[in-house]
Amino acid sequence: KRGWRVKIFTSTAVSITSGQATFYTEPGNEVNNQWGASLEAGRKKTKIVVPSIDIVSWIRDTVIDRKLPSGNLTSKIMMKSDIEGHDSTVLANLILSGVYCSIDLIYGEHLTNEFVNGIALFQKYSQSCKTKLIRMDDESFYQTRLPFTYPQSTT
Repeated sequence: KRGWRVKIFTSTAVSITSGQATFYTEPGNEVNNQWGASLEAGRKKTKIVVPSIDIVSWIRDTVIDRKLPSGNLTSKIMMKSDIEGHDSTVLANLILSGVYCSIDLIYGEHLTNEFVNGIALFQKYSQSCKTKLIRMDDESFYQTRLPFTYPQSTT
């Protein structure tokens, strides 16, 4: 036992605000939800509304401000970002809030070259930010079937 605590949010969107987020899924593509959802409405797409969490507040409250038992080694913070094309917006918000540099390693999926180059420039001139950002599109587990619930589904 390592004493790690894990919080799993099912059917919850990561965002820059708390509230609700709307996704659109392709009917008949339930088996492939990982690439069948979008933030953009389209013909023949089903509207799904899920709760969203403000990731900056969540990281501050749950990760950065947590109390570690005395005698434990210092912890490392890692984040995997795969936010349906919303990654750059969320990561930019982490930078502007000062939370980004509290994270040791971030794997990001939907990142443009321009965004990655901007991060490299930011870190080049930062004396204290040691966050490592790695672009990674990992679909290793896409065939793993986990239940995907649709709270507040509307059409």
